Amino acid sequence: MSKTREIEFRVGRRMVDGVVKLSAHQPNLVQLSVSYKGERATSVVLTRAQIQALRQALSEYEETMLSDESPAETWDNEERRKTDLS
Repeated sequence: MSKTREIEFRVGRRMVDGVVKLSAHQPNLVQLSVSYKGERATSVVLTRAQIQALRQALSEYEETMLSDESPAETWDNEERRKTDLS
């Protein structure tokens, strides 16, 4: 692996809501960055132990989710998050 490697994937219900990017900084750190609608929301650096704890937490959440074979609630295309505060 090269000194810096990046993995990026789109996240959110509509796949345009945000982006999660992982950047490996050898030898012991990974940077996790989250963007929402083109604006960087946050970025943190994780150690190996923190990555393992995050993986375990995600696994526990995944176990409580419906399987892909279960019918999901169909989205009615009505935005529930409001960006206009007035």
